[in-house]
Amino acid sequence: MHAAYITSGRLRSQRAPPGPAPPAPSRGRLSAVSTVRPYGHWPSPVRPEDLASSASVEGLTSTGDALWFTRTDPGTGQQRLHRWDGVDVVARTGLDVRSRVHEYGGGALAGPAEPSTDGTGPASVVVVDFAEQQLHRVGADGDAETLTAPTGARTRWGDGVVLADGRLVAVRETHDGDTATEVRNELVLLDPADGTASVLVGDADLVAAPTPGPDGWLAWLTWGHPDMPWDSATLWAGRLDGTTLHGVRAVAGGDGVSVSELAWWGRDLLCTEDSTGFWELWHHRLDGSTTRVTDEGADLGRPRWTLGGRRLAVLADPADPDRAEVVVARTREGATDLRLVGLTRTADGSVRPASTRAWPVPTGQVAELTAHAGGVATVETDPDGGRAVRLRTLDGGVTTVAAVAPPTDRPGDLGPVQAITVGEGEQRTHAFLHLPANADATGPQDQAPPLVVFLHGGPTGHTLPVRTAAIAYWTTRGFAVADVNYRGSAGFGRAYRDALRGRWGESEVADVIAVATELARRGLVDGDKMAVRGGSAGGFTTLAVLTAPEHPFACGTSFFGVADLAALAAFTHKFESRYLDRLVGPLPEAAAVYRERSPLSHVDRLSVPLLVLQGTEDKVVPPEQSEVVVEAARAKGLLHDYLLFPGEGHGFRRPEHVAAWHRAELDFYRTVMGLGEDSAS
Repeated sequence: MHAAYITSGRLRSQRAPPGPAPPAPSRGRLSAVSTVRPYGHWPSPVRPEDLASSASVEGLTSTGDALWFTRTDPGTGQQRLHRWDGVDVVARTGLDVRSRVHEYGGGALAGPAEPSTDGTGPASVVVVDFAEQQLHRVGADGDAETLTAPTGARTRWGDGVVLADGRLVAVRETHDGDTATEVRNELVLLDPADGTASVLVGDADLVAAPTPGPDGWLAWLTWGHPDMPWDSATLWAGRLDGTTLHGVRAVAGGDGVSVSELAWWGRDLLCTEDSTGFWELWHHRLDGSTTRVTDEGADLGRPRWTLGGRRLAVLADPADPDRAEVVVARTREGATDLRLVGLTRTADGSVRPASTRAWPVPTGQVAELTAHAGGVATVETDPDGGRAVRLRTLDGGVTTVAAVAPPTDRPGDLGPVQAITVGEGEQRTHAFLHLPANADATGPQDQAPPLVVFLHGGPTGHTLPVRTAAIAYWTTRGFAVADVNYRGSAGFGRAYRDALRGRWGESEVADVIAVATELARRGLVDGDKMAVRGGSAGGFTTLAVLTAPEHPFACGTSFFGVADLAALAAFTHKFESRYLDRLVGPLPEAAAVYRERSPLSHVDRLSVPLLVLQGTEDKVVPPEQSEVVVEAARAKGLLHDYLLFPGEGHGFRRPEHVAAWHRAELDFYRTVMGLGEDSAS
């Protein structure tokens, strides 16, 4: 595999990764004496290969007898299916298990709607393979049976659940052509026995989260353009009889209210919706009566960028069907933990919360959860960047099912994460600051470290107070990292999320500049050695910052960043095809605003070195978006590098590409910032 580099206008081809990595320092020992070394050249235990092999864990699914999930294969970057039977975790099948619905995927595992509690239930799951997007049934022994015909990934599946009779309810996305208007998203009932598929819900732009209840009841979510699911999403319920839904009714959400999570409690529905300004927990009876259960002033839900990944589970009391413990993931000020909400159903069918309390989670960051074996299985991220699947029981027991090691296990490599706020009132913004830390090195006392500003994608995403491998790669080398939750980020309530409406390319640009400027003013970083970097929407903001009339950055890196907003609106995929109506304005009325906000319109203001990374197969932000910026930098004679990775889409997965990217980015910053040489780094 080859990556093309363009440096200072000269094209050269170099194999990725570009050369062998230096040997890793020994781990597990804290040096008695730290050596003073130049910032940016500390001997780091976190190699580019470590980032390439860092694993994601997702898709928690219970079959009652076992817990299933996918985990990244460090050698290939593919998602492999794993099964835990209470004793051992065993990999199953050689399939790359990933959905491509909405392009972002998620929900690639489907388990039974009613997992067995006595170990006698279905011992299989249904999975989606990445290459063809076909469905396969995988048994406990790893044998796979193909359920659907190949379509060249024109038909895609996700968010499925297996009914008691063996039929599957799932989201089906059909690509009739190559544009966003030629894509159909439907809720489908599939009979694997004969391959017949019946459309249950086909009249919505987008659909998600099919959730079976008792007596044939089914709940699901829909939303329509130009809304994204966090703008407005409706919870529906209907009763499945044969291949048709009857008695369909809107239960909650819609008209500017977003429902995020849902679950059944007997014949009642629980959901989190944000009519109060936060995703709080509500109870709904099918006769229409509604009760708000929590008053957390925090989000008990999340933006549905991907399918699957639920964050609400009901643990019913086996001795009393009118009592239950509801487990929800709560996000407050960007950090996520667990809450236990005790519910009691009264004689008249109404509900009252018996208690709401914290469920201590040492990690503090819960990505998804599911009920299993009388408790809750979670995917968690630890402060040191390690990941784990854990089973938590109501009596306080914790079992680690599977773990992904942190990027470094030396105590001296892990510094504190500082929550930073900048500005006041409507201009207030948030960031997590990670200062340099290394067990074997320290910087000169008369200098401040260089800064790398991380910008998340979305822009309706958010970053966590966690020293990930990507952050540790920089901090252990002597860079400070500011991970910014600019206005528009999730995790701070609806008002903060909506603060970017009509202001994308303005408000978050001001936030990024304000955070970096303030850190330099406080003397925490070197104001002459600051870089900004981001991917996708974060790449757009990176380019918008670097083409702003004034900014404090010495250079920047854009991975598959948006340069031309009008082109993005015209050519992006269905899920986001109307996203910019909210972030910028509707077209054609706002065409002048699109031009003004596009970095491409202001490339004449680009005045600092730029690194651009792009995948050849990106359908969200096509390579043309990156190439126009590279051409502008070349025309101005600016120092620039362009890395084009064959076969990569919207995000880089192949280990050799991830390693090549980080080596190139490190070399780029060292060169631009004049950090000097140090052979030990």
